[in-house]
Amino acid sequence: MSGSTPSLMMSVLRNLNPMRAWGGALALGPLAFTLVGMLGPMLELFMSMDRNYDRMMMRVEDGRDLFDFIIGECIMEIKLFGGGSTGCVLASKLSEKYSVLLLEYGGAPTILQHIPIYTFYLYNEPSIDWAHYTVPQKHASHGLIDNSVLFPTGKLLGGSSQLNAMMYIRGNVQGFDEIANKTGDGRWATKNILNYYRDMEDYNGWFPSYDHGRGGKMSVERPNLARFTKYLMKAGEELGIKIRDPNPYGPYVDGISMMDLYMKNGRRSDAYTEFLAPIMGERGSLVVRKYAFVHRVLFEEGANGHLNIARGVEYERHGKKFRAWAKKEVILSAGSLNSAKLLMLSGVGPWGHLQSVGIKPRVDLPVGQYLQDKYGCIIGPFIVDKGAAIRYDRDISVGNIIDWWAGGRSNDGGAFRSSLAEGTWAITTKSAVESGRTTAPNIHAYILSMAVSKELESGASKSFNIKPEVARFMSMTKGKDSFLQLVTLNKPLGYGNILLRDANPYSPLLIDPRYLEDPRDFEGLVEGIKFAVELVERTHAFSKVRGHLMRRPIPGCQEINFMSDEYFRCLARQITVTAYKYSGTAPIGRHPSEDPWAVVDSHLRVYGTRGLRVIDGSVLQQKHVSINDVTCRMLGHVAADIVKQDWF
Repeated sequence: MSGSTPSLMMSVLRNLNPMRAWGGALALGPLAFTLVGMLGPMLELFMSMDRNYDRMMMRVEDGRDLFDFIIGECIMEIKLFGGGSTGCVLASKLSEKYSVLLLEYGGAPTILQHIPIYTFYLYNEPSIDWAHYTVPQKHASHGLIDNSVLFPTGKLLGGSSQLNAMMYIRGNVQGFDEIANKTGDGRWATKNILNYYRDMEDYNGWFPSYDHGRGGKMSVERPNLARFTKYLMKAGEELGIKIRDPNPYGPYVDGISMMDLYMKNGRRSDAYTEFLAPIMGERGSLVVRKYAFVHRVLFEEGANGHLNIARGVEYERHGKKFRAWAKKEVILSAGSLNSAKLLMLSGVGPWGHLQSVGIKPRVDLPVGQYLQDKYGCIIGPFIVDKGAAIRYDRDISVGNIIDWWAGGRSNDGGAFRSSLAEGTWAITTKSAVESGRTTAPNIHAYILSMAVSKELESGASKSFNIKPEVARFMSMTKGKDSFLQLVTLNKPLGYGNILLRDANPYSPLLIDPRYLEDPRDFEGLVEGIKFAVELVERTHAFSKVRGHLMRRPIPGCQEINFMSDEYFRCLARQITVTAYKYSGTAPIGRHPSEDPWAVVDSHLRVYGTRGLRVIDGSVLQQKHVSINDVTCRMLGHVAADIVKQDWF
């Protein structure tokens, strides 16, 4: 669906009319901030209990024949490392036919991950987040501590589907045709891929269902949205972008939308809960090992001495080292950062770099050298009338907590049924069109009803690595309703890389996304920022709730004329953060002799090896398709079918 019709627009706006503040007389007030502060200690307590229980069970199981692989070796048909979004789907699908060992470094999720409104405060919690940091950025992120960007990555069963804001956006699925054409494999064509998206869905969102599926395992629902979202939709219409489904069958076009979330009865619909939990302990062909840290892939030489055959992995669990063996394949599904790291630790990567850190190279491939990310700038706060946005102290109440706990259907749960992600818009900038770079949206923004109060300063700083003075700036709206916009580059032209610090598997990665080093990316982002401000400042719709950008310059830009072109150029380099779409570290492509960036073929098999695949977001590229949790789950379904066909 490429645009909106009058009937669709009226239907949407009618549905948005009931939005209001939910707190009332039973609002928790300051206690709501206390709950945010307790998230970290509670998560650590839950994970510590889970870890101790898992350690105890491992000791009990040591002497049982069924689990003898724990003390030495385990022979399975398929060994899968990574229990994230893709890994959970793969384990579920492949274990229907084959025996599968799934290794995950983290533990089991808790009820805290299921509460939508606390989503952004789950980041950078060491018990559930790998919390990778980039090296200091030269041209961006000046408002972040050490100019370093936090790259949250889920460290528990379900992976990042347990951390993110649950936004259901497929994005530019038409880019799969580029992958199909590049590889010559029609299974990657958009027409085929869309069937997997629909089969996965149980759609009950804002838009007509003909572009969506029903009855699948991934539940999609309407969140409760703040009142200003209705005016946001009208403002977009004023500026010429239509209300449209961001997940259409047809082309990805300019438009504005309310946010759908993957929830089930108001709770997070994560990959673990929907795909893995129902079969754990019930399906004998699936063995799941938590708190298992994989060190490297174990290879065997072929008869001719040139084939690197993956036979298993070496891993550590609760202080003990183990080896697990695969009769058929080893599959890495640890995410774009950790899969690249494990490949390099195993000798698969750039030859010179591996030698420089003391690792014997096996296969010379550009692992980690084409890191892509969707990133942009947080701008705001945008102030609106009282009751128009969501505030923790006012809108979290005893009543809506009880309603959410009891079922979370419809409007039950009030603000608890919101991840604070209100809507999204996409535009194609003038410079992109004039240069001939694209005819599809190159700017994509997320609207966040995230009023940062004085009490939430430390939480905001922790979750986004923001400098304390910038967090104080964002909290200057205390007592007022406000929201933020994250304006991002949909397909940045620049790219970065990932390197190892040394040969120690526990050492953090050297991650350099090189934000805004390409001048064309910088100019495009500035255009997007100007549009975001215009949407609020210069539309009749937002004037009804007195929407405006807070009249204070952000730290780092105080000496520049506020709201001038130069100010917006300075602003673009301040709170420059990731949109959590890191990808391209092990790209799919033709043979490296034809495609210098390729690491895996269209079957997701690592070039130069046998019995080794990578199946996660690292094989996709942001320049082709949107890399998000929805796409990673879909990838699990596609890849499972490919693996089954290869072994048929």
